[in-house]
Order: sequence, then structure tokens, then C-alpha cells
Amino acid sequence: MYFLTLTEEEFDGFIKRNFSHYTQSKNHYAYRNKFKKDVHIVGVKNEQNEVIAATLLTEARSMKFFKYFYTHRGPVLDFNNEELVSFFFKNLTKYLKKQRCLYVLVDPYIVINKYEADGNKINEYEHQKLIEMLEEQGYKHQGYSVGYQPMSQIRWLSVLDLKDKSEQTLLKELNYQTRRNIKKTDEMGVQVNTLKIEETDRFFNLFKMAEEKHGFSFRGIDYFKEMQAIYHDNSVLKVATINLTNYLNQLKNQQTSLSDEMSCIEKNLQENPNSKKQKTLMQNVKQRYDSTAKRIDKVKNLISTDGEVIDLAAALYIYNDYEMYYLSSGSNPKYNEFMGAYKLQWEMIKFSKERGIDRYNFYGVTGDFNDTAEDYGVQQFKKGFNAEVEEYIGDFIKPIKKNWFAVNNILQKIKER
Repeated sequence: MYFLTLTEEEFDGFIKRNFSHYTQSKNHYAYRNKFKKDVHIVGVKNEQNEVIAATLLTEARSMKFFKYFYTHRGPVLDFNNEELVSFFFKNLTKYLKKQRCLYVLVDPYIVINKYEADGNKINEYEHQKLIEMLEEQGYKHQGYSVGYQPMSQIRWLSVLDLKDKSEQTLLKELNYQTRRNIKKTDEMGVQVNTLKIEETDRFFNLFKMAEEKHGFSFRGIDYFKEMQAIYHDNSVLKVATINLTNYLNQLKNQQTSLSDEMSCIEKNLQENPNSKKQKTLMQNVKQRYDSTAKRIDKVKNLISTDGEVIDLAAALYIYNDYEMYYLSSGSNPKYNEFMGAYKLQWEMIKFSKERGIDRYNFYGVTGDFNDTAEDYGVQQFKKGFNAEVEEYIGDFIKPIKKNWFAVNNILQKIKER
């Protein structure tokens, strides 16, 4: 075996053959190499000159004179091969020393536990051996965090398995309310469209509403434009909309149909005025007629105040050969009744199936399964799609320049006071 810097083509070929996170991609490398010059791709080849391990790393300035490196859910290799793991990390240290690295953060894309959406553990995967191997190499595990960590990738992900499941099977496995909501979006004529990068502001307006609702601040609009530029053909910005005029016409047709039905029932009652069946039927149809009339008035008012076509929800998706990632989203709470978020997810699940992608990754949850969790509502939404929760192994940090790393930690603590 030998450790080396890989070419884009070598890296891309290996990644396409081995399950990996979307950040481990040729697109990511090409963009950062062109515009930021802060990216590296290294790996290991065997005696047959075949790539058997690889990772994309990025660097950032630390303490003016040094650099911090991050492996972006890498490296990608067989973590059951102890010889390979040991060889890779020993040689990675040698490489990083030459790059004036202060420390490196590694967070392998490895599941350690799998749970049902309500927190019941389904599977537990052995991972202590890997922790021991990395600790032997000087890496310290940062613990099993719960919640969102500002300096780390989320450790808990909500994932729907699409493999070997038809669209009909997936729909059947949704919970009743989720399936019903999706059906309603079809009845109301909710549509999902693709936004161009020049239309990112339509997504961002909805995203800002989500920030305000949940009380967080994430990124500016330039970040989302950059993500589309980085992953271009493997990213898509989607928006759920409703044409209220079309919906209004549909409601009017429905109202006419109900009116005709009431006329028919009235005729039957004239012939048989004591029919309980016809009286009950009239009551039910009248309730539906009145409800539709109220909907018509409401939609008319919405058209007059908000316009004919309304953006309901939008999301940024990034995907590779293995997963569809529901990365960031937002919706307008004023229009929750149109359930744009449900339509958005279902259409993208179908989009994934069409492309042979086996995993639909709803992305981060806190890992707190209590009904008091800050993301409890989000968890319930994802649970409705039959998603399970995967817990990942988390972060490892290795100081490359130990003395300076200790100084850096002291300085950070002083800043935080």
C-alpha cells in the first residue's frame, strides 16, 4: 500500500464505487480548488494501483500561522480493515505535518445505532474497536452529543429507506395523516417546480420565515447560491406553489356538483318526506356545500390580497448516487392549510426513485426523542413519512502540533469568557 495525492478522476472513480457523503465529491473539490485553493484529496492505493481509500479535506486558517483541517464525513474506506485504517491515518498525519496543520477533525460517515422515529432502538452496530484504533493514532473522540452543535455536523439523521420499494409501497407505509395530506395537495392542485439559481430569493424568503419561526439564524442567501454553484447538476432548488384561480374554479365546480346533488335529494324527499336516509344525506351534503362556500370566499379574499400564485414551501436538495439530502427548507406559515411541505417531500421521494437513489435523507434531528425536544414538531413531520433515525459516530480531533494546540485551546477559552 502507498499513500498519495489523488487526481480528480481517481477520486471520482473511487467515490462512485463506494458509499459516501455528498461532500465527498468531485464537484466539491473542483469548485473549492478553483475559487478557494483550500482543498486536498488524498488516499491509498494497493499493489495493483487501485484506490482503496480516499478523502476530501479542506483547510482553514488557525492562529495566523497554522491550518485546521476537516475531512467532511470522511475518509471513505473499509473501516473493518484494521491494517488499512492504521496505514491511512498514520500517513495522513505525515501529510498534514507538511501542511502546517495545527489539528484535524475527522467525522466518519458511520452509523452506530438505528432507532424508530419515537426513539426505540432497532439496531446497534459495533464501533468501539474503531474508536480504540483512532485513539491509538492520537485521535480523541468528542463524545456522543445530543442536539445541534454549532461547530460540528449533526450527529443524528432522519432517513427513509427507498431500496426495493415501489411508489405504491412507500405511499402505503406513510402514516394515515401524512398520506391524507398528500392526497389533499393533489386535490387542491399544489404543484412543485424547479427554481433557477437566479430565483434563489424565492426560496430564501421562505427560509427566513423558518428562521423566525424557530428562532435561529443560519446563513445568508449567498451561501445557498454557492451550494448550487458547487454541486450544480447534483443540486436542485424546489418550490411548492398553488394557483388560487385554478383552485377557486375547482371549488366552484365542486359547489355546483353539490348543489345538483341537493336538488336531487330534495326531489326524493318530496316523494318520500319521512325518509331518514335522505334527510341524513341532505344534512351531510349541505355541510359540504357550506364548507365549500366558505372556502370559496376565503380563496377569493386571498387572491385579492396575495395574488393568484402563491409560494408555499421551498427546499434545497443535494444528491449523489447513494442519497437524496433534504438540506435546507422554509415555508410560509400563513398558508399551512395548503400543506406545501408534504407535497414537496413526496414529489422529491418520487424524484429519488426515478434516479435509482436508495436513501432519502431528511437530514438532521436533535436525537432528543422527548415531546419537549426543540425539534419535536419537525421529528413528527419526518416520522409521518416512515423515516428512521440514524445515530453517527461523531467527531474525532487530533492535535498535529500539540503544544500550539494547547495554546489555541487556552486562547479560545479566554475569548469565550
